[in-house]
Amino acid sequence: MTINIFASQVLEKKMLTPSVVNLKFSLPEDFDFKPGQYLSIARITAEGKKLRTPYSIATIPGNGFGEFCIRVVNIGRSSEYLSKLEKGDEIELFGPLGKFTIPDSSKNKDLVFISAGTGISAFISMIPALLKSGFKKKMILIKGFKNEDDVLYEKEFTELSKKYKNFKFYNVLSQPKNNFENKGYVQDFIGKYTSKDFQGDFYICGLKEMIFGVVSKLKSQGIAEDRIFFEKYD
Repeated sequence: MTINIFASQVLEKKMLTPSVVNLKFSLPEDFDFKPGQYLSIARITAEGKKLRTPYSIATIPGNGFGEFCIRVVNIGRSSEYLSKLEKGDEIELFGPLGKFTIPDSSKNKDLVFISAGTGISAFISMIPALLKSGFKKKMILIKGFKNEDDVLYEKEFTELSKKYKNFKFYNVLSQPKNNFENKGYVQDFIGKYTSKDFQGDFYICGLKEMIFGVVSKLKSQGIAEDRIFFEKYD
């Protein structure tokens, strides 16, 4: 797979939540990537230096375009730069990069995907692509957010769960505004949705504190390291 630096154009910009923006951007005709990989977007600093910031490609391959799902409130200069982009703006991208993809060894096992916040970006590519490829084993997604206003991709995953009976997903809210069944953190609900003799693999994506919490929980339950795959966003 070729890694390139290429010019892209913002095709669409929309707010998914009050703090998360979705950027849809053009891709070259010959561009290919594996679900779970990312692109780095370049920006020029006030000192004239070029900095690259990685973001998961939040679409499946073959669409002819890509998307980023980015938290833009009080995060940093890169997200501030991205939040100011508008339709028609030119951007420079580098990639595809990253090894957080699903190997063949996982494709005949039950799978559990666990994310927090915009860590869901990688899974909005990985999960639909895997299901559309004919994946037949059971697949569960546990996605965590702060409250109801922060929930991402509810419509998309609802449609997938209706179309593919082997796929289920559950939301977990750490600080819900209303009564909510799954109140807490994603690692608190692994046991609720997986059996004690679960033999499948786990895929985790989010900030490092969340990653460490989930990995620690899994290891305490006797899950071997070679069944745990993760990507940190910080």
